[in-house]
Amino acid sequence: MATIAELWRLIRDHGDDKEEVWITHYSSNHQILLVGEGDFSFSCTLATRFRSASNICASSLDTYDDVVRKYKKGRSNLDTLKRLGASLLHGVDATKLQLHPHLNCRKFDRIIFNFPHAGFHGKETDSSLIKKHRELVFGFLHGASHMVRADGEVHVSHKNKPPFCHWKLEELASKCSLALTQCVAFEKSEYPGYENKRGDGSRCDMPFLLGECTTFKFRVSRVAKEIYAEKLKGREMKERESKCPQAQQKQLLSQRPALSFGLSYHQDHNLRQVHDPLAQSRQLRTSPLDPRGDCREHRCSHFEEAIVSSIRAATQRPAIFNHARFQENSIQLDHPLRYSERSSHDFPFQPSHQHCKEERFFLECSSRFEGVPLDIYIRRMQSTLTQTSFGRLSTEESQEGSLTRQSNLNIYQPPRLW
Repeated sequence: MATIAELWRLIRDHGDDKEEVWITHYSSNHQILLVGEGDFSFSCTLATRFRSASNICASSLDTYDDVVRKYKKGRSNLDTLKRLGASLLHGVDATKLQLHPHLNCRKFDRIIFNFPHAGFHGKETDSSLIKKHRELVFGFLHGASHMVRADGEVHVSHKNKPPFCHWKLEELASKCSLALTQCVAFEKSEYPGYENKRGDGSRCDMPFLLGECTTFKFRVSRVAKEIYAEKLKGREMKERESKCPQAQQKQLLSQRPALSFGLSYHQDHNLRQVHDPLAQSRQLRTSPLDPRGDCREHRCSHFEEAIVSSIRAATQRPAIFNHARFQENSIQLDHPLRYSERSSHDFPFQPSHQHCKEERFFLECSSRFEGVPLDIYIRRMQSTLTQTSFGRLSTEESQEGSLTRQSNLNIYQPPRLW
């Protein structure tokens, strides 16, 4: 038959008006398992703040008699937890949680192990002692991964400074299908009443220096190993980059191909998408003579097309002028002189024979620059273009009409190539 105290506790814990209480990462509605408790001060702090311990299962490696003997406040803390309804377990090996008869069938929302330690068996920097610490943490994480709920978390509070950081908790967790989700600074002041104890030796009831500490939060993940492997690759790449001397980085940059002229053409790029003088001359503009305001494209002459083709080819080989390719590109065009495509009302003109002569003169001049660096060729052809009359229009209108119309025409001028 249930006692009055038990009935009152059931009404208090399961009543509809029960208010949820949070302490940092822990809620009064969480089923919480604490492992490796010393004087049970951390468990007692949570229970006191929750005003109930029915959701807390606290365990220690020591027996009840050992806890009372080693810690001054051990008995009082255990009495408080028992009064608030906590489940207390003693003689629990943290590396064999899933084998304990009172734990193997339970699932928890939070499983906590604060400052795991395998004992004082030498200097903390000894590799053999670090190995023991890692074996303890690995055993705990392996068991906890089978006892935590799907949306639950496994928390390990640990020091940040060496040699404790060499335990590599994230690596151990990844081997247990646990992925690191968050690292939060551990502040002892957030748990009033908690006292960290050495737990072993003649000074077992003495506190140890905490310093900077972190609470590592892990969750079950099937791809925890893959996630950790990717993190390792990223860290190795950053280390190689940091160790790479600046002189070597400059040498690698100097090995990149550099063009000897200021254009940035690529074979697979649309000219409208390249920001240079030639491409800008091909931008869509609104004709001031068009009453509808339609955008008409200003195309360069076919001589410009031939020059552009030569420049494109130069980006794939040393920057020298190839007259044969230039002349071949010019011959493939349907007409050597093709002016801006506008309506007959805007530009009534007829190509003249003088332009054909100047074209031949231009090709003859360009043949002299075979094998010359491309930047020198471009500057020389720029001066040659300015001496020709490609931009003039021959019309059949009267001289008076031509003069009147000349002020309104936007006559094509060859673009500057340098």
